[in-house]
Amino acid sequence: MIAGMALITACGSTNPPTQQLTETRMVIEQAEQSGAQDHAPLQIRDAKIKLQQAREAVDDNEFDKAIRLLEHARVDAELAQVKAQSAKSQNAASELRESIRVLKEELERKNN
Repeated sequence: MIAGMALITACGSTNPPTQQLTETRMVIEQAEQSGAQDHAPLQIRDAKIKLQQAREAVDDNEFDKAIRLLEHARVDAELAQVKAQSAKSQNAASELRESIRVLKEELERKNN
């Protein structure tokens, strides 16, 4: 029985990671929609490359390799999305600070 389990483990996954492919593609698309191309171009590029490599691994029936690549691609895409959201938040905070500065100047002029 132990030898059988070892053989099953050694063979790896026998089913293509279809769901993981779809989910990873969706995470990459979400990252792109959040502005990753502008704010995290390296991470989104890496995610796309790994997704393509995973597709090629699936075509070659290397499902375990494909799963590992998909996991890495998803992490890259999530990082890109977080970086994009962070950059947008920083920009919004800068705009808010500028608006406050302008309002203060206007109040000072009116009071003088």
